[in-house]
Amino acid sequence: MSTALLLFFGRGGDSDVERRLDEIKIAIGASVLRRAREAGFSPILAVTADPPAVRTFAAAGAEVVAPVSSPFHFGIEVQDISKKRALDRVCTIGAGAGALFSVAALRALREELEASEALVLSNNYYSADLVAFTPASALDVIELPATDNPLPRRLHQQGGLSSRQLDRSAATLLDVDTPADAAVLKRHPECPEELLRLEAWEPELGQRIDALMRLVTTPDREMLVAGRVGAPVWSYLESQTACRVRMLAEERGMQAAGRDSSGDARSALGFLYKEVGPERFFAQLGELADGMLFDTRVLFAHMGWRATGPDRFASDLFRASEIAEGPLAAFTKAAAAAKYPLLLGGHTLVAGVLWTLVEAAWSGHPDA
Repeated sequence: MSTALLLFFGRGGDSDVERRLDEIKIAIGASVLRRAREAGFSPILAVTADPPAVRTFAAAGAEVVAPVSSPFHFGIEVQDISKKRALDRVCTIGAGAGALFSVAALRALREELEASEALVLSNNYYSADLVAFTPASALDVIELPATDNPLPRRLHQQGGLSSRQLDRSAATLLDVDTPADAAVLKRHPECPEELLRLEAWEPELGQRIDALMRLVTTPDREMLVAGRVGAPVWSYLESQTACRVRMLAEERGMQAAGRDSSGDARSALGFLYKEVGPERFFAQLGELADGMLFDTRVLFAHMGWRATGPDRFASDLFRASEIAEGPLAAFTKAAAAAKYPLLLGGHTLVAGVLWTLVEAAWSGHPDA
């Protein structure tokens, strides 16, 4: 009896920020591959056609497999590998996820799967980055998903497998997609050593992150969290932060429902932004809290800003001068001038990153 691990990597883009994010994802993937082997997974496979990733993953002990689908289709890839290798138990993970998984946690996941006959485990039932399941033949009776996100739900609802979502933690929730994700990860005490050597936008984000970490451990201060925040994260913050937390949860499931691309997404902060403009917007948010984590993609969808990847990441890094779209540049310039610590990013910022930041803060970093 054995369980295969399939790790997937594909390039995000050609801008400097996207290339650096890809380097970080490759490093995370290599560290996960090494820990998975130690945890008893076999075979260990990396699915990618990217030459630097091929070299790094092979050096980490993985057998590298080139994708067979074009354009890439996650479900087809998993099914093809499972059939060709007669796999029955499979764990899939994206290269940006799992940075904080310990060998013991990976071993426990493998052992739970191997003790089951029909089960799907995931880090997020609705939007997964890690999915472990048995039997692999269940793929034959479901609608194969193009991405990993809906796989656990389809295996449960269409394939009839029992489902369990892994306990929430920084390890299970963190998936590095944006600069802030990587910068916060480096502050966690369990961050793999090879990742600590990588540069992760410290000049732009370091002081902001450290100020927010001090904030969450300080009584009588207040933090504002806005965006696609789930109830479990809110509950965690209520019990694990010394500061007060003000939460504005909007547009959960926005991308899955296509509300961002259709133009249907609506945000209370978006209505405020239209009324008062960028400078007053950030000034008024400063009256609500002493620091903020802002999932900006909800506001962008409300405003109809079709920002490219490089422009979104430039905004996350407060680099207004690098943004081609005028309204987004004005937003970013005002955010950079805010007189309180502020982080900008995507959904992960108000989920795994927030969880990681709180865990790191209570570990003693940064020193008060």
